[in-house]
Amino acid sequence: MSMIKKMAEIRYLEQTLLDMFSSGRLFGTTHTCIGQEACACALYSHLDPAKDLIFSHHRCHGHFLAFGGSPEDLLAEVLGKQTGVCAGRGGSQHLCNGAFFSQGVQGQSFPIAVGAAYWKKQRREPGIVVAHLGDGTLGQGIVYESLNMASLLSVPLLVVMENNGMAQSTETIHTTAGSIIERFAAFGIGTDRRKADDPFELESHLKEVVDFVRTGRPFVQVLDTFRLMAHSKGDDDRPAEVVNCAWGEDWLERRRRQGDPAVLEAFREAKNRIDSAMHGLESVPPAKMGAVDVFVPPPAPWLSSSVDIAARPDQSATRVNKLLNSALDHLLETDDSLQILGEDLVDPYGGAFKVTRGLSTKYGDRVMSTPISEAAIVGFANGWSLAGGTAVVEIMFGDFATLAAEQLINQAAKMHFMYNGQVNLAMTVRLVSGGYRGYGATHSQSLEKIFCGIPGLKVVALSRRHDPVRLLAAAVRDPNPVIFVENKTLYSQFPAAEPPLGFTFHECGVANAGSYPPLFYRSSEKTRDAITVVTYGGLTELVETALVELILQEEMDFDYFVLTGLNDRIAPELAASVRKTRRILVVEEGSFPFGIGSEIVAQLAGTAPGLKAARVGALSVPIPGARHLEEDVLPSATRIREAVLALAHQAAASVS
Repeated sequence: MSMIKKMAEIRYLEQTLLDMFSSGRLFGTTHTCIGQEACACALYSHLDPAKDLIFSHHRCHGHFLAFGGSPEDLLAEVLGKQTGVCAGRGGSQHLCNGAFFSQGVQGQSFPIAVGAAYWKKQRREPGIVVAHLGDGTLGQGIVYESLNMASLLSVPLLVVMENNGMAQSTETIHTTAGSIIERFAAFGIGTDRRKADDPFELESHLKEVVDFVRTGRPFVQVLDTFRLMAHSKGDDDRPAEVVNCAWGEDWLERRRRQGDPAVLEAFREAKNRIDSAMHGLESVPPAKMGAVDVFVPPPAPWLSSSVDIAARPDQSATRVNKLLNSALDHLLETDDSLQILGEDLVDPYGGAFKVTRGLSTKYGDRVMSTPISEAAIVGFANGWSLAGGTAVVEIMFGDFATLAAEQLINQAAKMHFMYNGQVNLAMTVRLVSGGYRGYGATHSQSLEKIFCGIPGLKVVALSRRHDPVRLLAAAVRDPNPVIFVENKTLYSQFPAAEPPLGFTFHECGVANAGSYPPLFYRSSEKTRDAITVVTYGGLTELVETALVELILQEEMDFDYFVLTGLNDRIAPELAASVRKTRRILVVEEGSFPFGIGSEIVAQLAGTAPGLKAARVGALSVPIPGARHLEEDVLPSATRIREAVLALAHQAAASVS
């Protein structure tokens, strides 16, 4: 009886939502599971919200309610009320309630579920993880990347595919080649396929399936079902006779027409509860944005000034890659929740640039070599972090981050805000970036600017002016997703603790809590004729070569800033410098159109009227492989020197 009541509740609530859309009382979109209720109710009677984790998709209402979510909370969320489970930030598709998570991009929660299941396995936590998929998701490559990892790691994961035969408006027989079940079985995972037309038979079978997964092994259950309503509100082009026939065969509808007392009573109770909930929500205030909390406040003590992260003299005899290695060693030793993963990290290889060499020998499977599956790797790290751990991912070449962009931009960056602060993702992606090594167009780019404009992502750049140990430790201990940019030319260099010739170090404070302050060097306290120069990452040596030459040969003065947080607010010291100098040069290794330099100049323009600005970056072409051609494309000390002189001449001409 409880299962019948839950099926009726799901159906009546979703029909109510569709009625409200039709009458203009609801905004946006919704995706109902009317006709598929048995898939959720037969499964969730065997799941425990205190132990199990659920990762659902855009068609999530039935899963949410069957797992114990209340109709009142769901309706409040869809209506954008303060009492909604995500305070209106998630809406119909993006729900978070305890151990329940849903999101709207097909298949993208699957690797997150695998990472969370691995957390349960490694931590010996009770419970399983359920990952819901639709049959249209079989076109997504990340599904197969995730299945591979789930099988290799043998995690307690139940994959439930509700096969309704449609990928939005297209029949999946036209989009999916071969056998659905064989696709899953090819990974060596246990599989079963059956109709979901009898909820009681299905409930009995799914008990056996859940019990199997609780032994610690993955399993895939394909349920053949039928979606009775449109994909979303009214977009349904299926033949009317096909849909009408399905309505006639629907288990719940057939028994309601036949006057089944249990079903009729279930619908009466559902109507009373949901109508009452709707009435009660009329007086609930709408949700408000409030503080735009895309980031979790970092724990104290945190970075208070640039002194915390400036290079130290005792590091001057140790190369950067070894210092990064020692940082990871210390973090693994002091945080038993830390998982490091990436391609070819395990000994004896120890990573393409040897940053993890020796760590897998010392810490075992807490340092993991993964398949070549960037999207699944980052998604896995998202899941590990979501479940309670800390994750560090190495992207062997920063260019390959484009393969994982969905997991960074639509998942990691959004979760804290979208779920109204209910989750944190302590996940750091080490982005091996940049050129000057002759690796060619797909292994030499500086793509960090792509991520700088994404709310919810922090982008931090290491340079030889920074303390690699402290800066990496700060990023890993940050409770937010961090892109940690490591220019590959830095690995063989030594940190530079002494200021450049002719410069003195000046302390920078933080622009706001949780930010990463720049490093600030000044060549003279007479700033009236100085030029403010800003750079980051692997370019400090080139920039400093040019500036020192200009100090010695042209008697010029500079305020010199090495950025740390690339998308932080402008540091007060940088804004103050530009107000005095009225001239700024920004040097970046990436192509300068629409780049980091453009944003810095735009933010500073309003604070310094009459500001003269110039930028140096890579030419706006793919980076060639031949050394002399690469040198033509990437910034050089000569180009930096020429840009400074042109800026100085421009300012002098405007004065005269």
